Amino acid sequence: MLSGLVLLVGACSSSGSSGGSSSPSAAPAASSSASTSALCQDVAALRASLQKLTSIRPGASTVNDLTSALQDVQSKLSSLSSAASAAHASWSVQISNLTSALTTLQSAVGTLATQRNASSLSGVVTALAGVGTAARQLLNTADSDCPSPLASPS
Repeated sequence: MLSGLVLLVGACSSSGSSGGSSSPSAAPAASSSASTSALCQDVAALRASLQKLTSIRPGASTVNDLTSALQDVQSKLSSLSSAASAAHASWSVQISNLTSALTTLQSAVGTLATQRNASSLSGVVTALAGVGTAARQLLNTADSDCPSPLASPS
């Protein structure tokens, strides 16, 4: 039943090197590049965390696994939100939407923990779909600065 937990979220990656000029005029760009690199590391960490959340399979420890993975995603999103707040204010809507979707999922997982029935399970699957949609919107926005390794060239 929980096979619906699998959502297509891009694999994580972070770019370890950045090509660029070593001329003195590149100094402001280097600072910006370092900021972008840190931001992209946060995006990559969120991608990886979302991948873990969405790859959980049904089992005796499903609620615990979901709770743990959910907390990890929330932590990674918080880091990304802090890093993006100044440089990428345009991401705030997508970050807010994902935060809201994660809160909904947290509630659904809490219900599943106390009421193990089809309705609770359906609530988790629906909430995960909402997380997947919000995550894709945020990651698609982030792809312009921090491309996914799976992003196809346009």
